[in-house]
Amino acid sequence: STEPKCYIDTGICTVTLQEDKFRSNLLYLPIGVIFTLLWTILSFELFAAVHVYLNPLVILLLGGYPIYKGTEVVTNDYVFTDAKVAYGPCPSCNAENRVYFGNILGVEGFKDQAEVKCDNCKTKFNVQRQSLRASTLPK
Repeated sequence: STEPKCYIDTGICTVTLQEDKFRSNLLYLPIGVIFTLLWTILSFELFAAVHVYLNPLVILLLGGYPIYKGTEVVTNDYVFTDAKVAYGPCPSCNAENRVYFGNILGVEGFKDQAEVKCDNCKTKFNVQRQSLRASTLPK
């Protein structure tokens, strides 16, 4: 359930977060822009060296697949390894929270379980990576 539920007998509140596909796709943007610019500039200069002047749009069409695959490999294998972004309400106060699972440039992040502190109510809660199930700690 995506709405928080609190149990009176244990004092534990639970909610299920959702995977944030939009922010997950945004992780590819920086490397994609760099590879697109490099491909366009280098290809244009190489073709100009042999006196073949192609429109930059044609160069981008020729490089679409290599740019895509290169961006995917570099982002997933080197920059954001094992990435998963989740969002949803805090189990206690219903404020929006985001959790990032995975490593960034070799700096280890949350693996299977994340302990997050809500910015609004300062309640700590745990999020499971596999099920995206969030629950507060027992009081």
